[in-house]
Amino acid sequence: MIASPALTSVGGRPTVLAPFVGESPGQGTTPGRPLVEVVAIDPESGKADWRAEIPIEGWPENGSSNGVEVSFVGVADGVGIVRIADSSLSARGGDTYALDLGSRKVLWSMRGFAGRAVAAGVVAGQQPGAGQTPKVQVRGIDARTGRQRWASPRVAFSVDVFAAGPSKAVVRGRADQDGKRYVEVVEIATGRVVTVTEDKPDARAPSPLDCVYDEQAIAVCSGGDWVGALDAQTGSWLWSITTGGGRLVPIVTGTWHGVVYGRTDNGPVVLDGRTGTDRETQPGVAPSVVNDSVAIGPWPGGALGSSSYPVIG
Repeated sequence: MIASPALTSVGGRPTVLAPFVGESPGQGTTPGRPLVEVVAIDPESGKADWRAEIPIEGWPENGSSNGVEVSFVGVADGVGIVRIADSSLSARGGDTYALDLGSRKVLWSMRGFAGRAVAAGVVAGQQPGAGQTPKVQVRGIDARTGRQRWASPRVAFSVDVFAAGPSKAVVRGRADQDGKRYVEVVEIATGRVVTVTEDKPDARAPSPLDCVYDEQAIAVCSGGDWVGALDAQTGSWLWSITTGGGRLVPIVTGTWHGVVYGRTDNGPVVLDGRTGTDRETQPGVAPSVVNDSVAIGPWPGGALGSSSYPVIG
């Protein structure tokens, strides 16, 4: 499986890093094994500068990479953070590997720790404890040394961590088996809780499934029946749209510089990222990739393929 590539800088040069799961061939009585290959690509020429292999520890020894997912979490202090997971069990769990982008050597790996967000040399993620029904804790790990920088005092029945801008992460947790949930915005570098929303008997806390940064000031989080945005600097929630609140909850496809792109049963829509109000109700397309000059989205009319469009805002 090929993960989404990441644009970063290695040795002062712009570089695209693309990880994917492969297989090392078996030899004699030694079976083949899955591995992760990271390819560094020059964004101007499109040619590969170098390749690095990360052996996967503790995974099936039958040589098959089926069901193994790989994600590139980010870059911190010259270290690329890669997470692998078993898609048949949990796309949010997994193991984390730290690859030195200069030497292309694995600095450390951590079984059971699912790295999800990177900032200021720290990897934030979730890790279950031991036992048949292990509680889960959010931890901050030094990207270069693999040592723990901080650990959340809250231990929960289940936890998911999502990157929400250059310095914040959103933590969605379930405190116990009866369904009580909470949502925290935390600083990745220190683990400090900026804001927290607790479940109440008559009001369910927001339950985001993913967060997208607009590369300026806002992170948009969304789930099946809820969409909301937070200020990426302060961590304060700005607005939300919930099923049953009188508006259709859009499926968010992308966001850029204060503009949120998505679609509803009425078609594509553009929202104001700071207020959540409709900014354009007939944009014609809901792009998934956006920058300051172009938006890339599907062909009109549902045809296969992609096309480029001008950006609003």
